[in-house]
Amino acid sequence: MKLKQLNNAAGFTLVEILVALIIFTFAVLGLAVSTVTITRTNNNSHLNGAAINLAQAKLEELRAMKNTAFTALSCPNYSTSGCFDTQAASGLTFNRSWMITANTPAAGMNKIDVKIDWTDYRTQSMTFSSSVAQ
Repeated sequence: MKLKQLNNAAGFTLVEILVALIIFTFAVLGLAVSTVTITRTNNNSHLNGAAINLAQAKLEELRAMKNTAFTALSCPNYSTSGCFDTQAASGLTFNRSWMITANTPAAGMNKIDVKIDWTDYRTQSMTFSSSVAQ
């Protein structure tokens, strides 16, 4: 009779424990992937904010120039000498370039485009535009 009680003892089998461990492993891996995605998205948002601030600062600087100094600044494309610089922010190097187009979007107006490029885990770029009277 005592032997029969040992055979009916409640507990988990080895197969049940292995299945539970496999399910737990997949759940933890899912959480790890989510954590990496959230961290990358947070960092990307931080770098986008830094790029926006750098572009806004350059747009304000160009818009604040006196008309004679602004007219003397010739930036027909992003690669013209004197129309680009490098800024460090948030632990990265941002390449900032600008282009000025006369009589756009209307006669007597100048269009200013400021382009920001940087590389974190991939190459990214943003372009911001503004207009100023001639």
